[in-house]
Amino acid sequence: MKRFVLMGVLFSIIMASCNMGAFPEGRASLSFSFATPLKTTVTKAGSLPDTNSFILLVRSNTGETLYNGLYGSRPAEIGVPAGTYEVSVRSIEFEKPAFEMPQYGDSKIIVVSNGEKVSVAFLCKQLNSGMKFSFSENFLKKYNSGCILLEQEAGSLEYLFTENRTAYLKAGNVSICHKTASANVPLFSRTLGAGDIYNIALDASSAQSSSEFTIALDTTAVHINEKVVIGEEFNGADGSSAQQAVSVSQARNRIGDTLWVWGYIVGGDMSSSVVTFVGPFTKDSHIAIAENASEKSRDGCFSVELSKTAVKSALNLVSNPSNLGRKVFLKGVVVESYFGLNGLKKVSEYGM
Repeated sequence: MKRFVLMGVLFSIIMASCNMGAFPEGRASLSFSFATPLKTTVTKAGSLPDTNSFILLVRSNTGETLYNGLYGSRPAEIGVPAGTYEVSVRSIEFEKPAFEMPQYGDSKIIVVSNGEKVSVAFLCKQLNSGMKFSFSENFLKKYNSGCILLEQEAGSLEYLFTENRTAYLKAGNVSICHKTASANVPLFSRTLGAGDIYNIALDASSAQSSSEFTIALDTTAVHINEKVVIGEEFNGADGSSAQQAVSVSQARNRIGDTLWVWGYIVGGDMSSSVVTFVGPFTKDSHIAIAENASEKSRDGCFSVELSKTAVKSALNLVSNPSNLGRKVFLKGVVVESYFGLNGLKKVSEYGM
């Protein structure tokens, strides 16, 4: 099946003058539409449902619900007192992980005055995230029983080794475990963004660990194809060389050591409270790296000082904006705090 995602004007509110006598004093009206599609993006995760079946919610800032029902059954205009309102549409209610349940919608805060007609145009975007797994022969030999378990605060979902559907989850943190009759063994975790679609190939090997990302962006969702190698090999990296580079999470336990660390360049222009993830960038003295190429949380980042001229020239995002998202290997001193995060200083060598 194909999914058609409406693309259009993100936010459109039209306020028109009207005959004040058309509304009682202190009243206004709301009407709704979907933004005129400018482009249709075709992907592989199902079809966008009929917008008439969407759930429309109109709620005042005092908590009073004025409408909560099918978009197709709404009145042409909803009369409301002057005030502030939360309005939203959702294709489905989505409370916990489930298969083949992409959720689309939009929400806005609207302020209306006496006698005004306010027309709100919604843009449908995917609100939840998707994950689909494939398993190598090595993985199935090593983990030959049970299943994969996807765990979030909202709930969990079993993913069988024979499964070929996409699992949908709330945007946020998810833990991936190997579930057996006796225990749930954590394998790795990811932070999912709204609209992210992950295709993850799981492998198991006795060789050194690796985590390779290929990211292709369309206008509505991040599609991430990722290979994750799992097993005893995670204990092999010691940071002694680029080939034996440790991950960001491993480096956090090596404060004061000089070693090689790998990660993906995810941002820059840092302060004690902010990491900028989208360019253009203005500071060439540092970058932020992370284990996940789509990391958007400051806490998931590892700060990197670019003090050596050759390293700064090659890696900074001001001169090299195409470095964003690239995997990098860095040799430096692990410090407890740089811009308030664990980080790497005195970087003397690098590889990409």
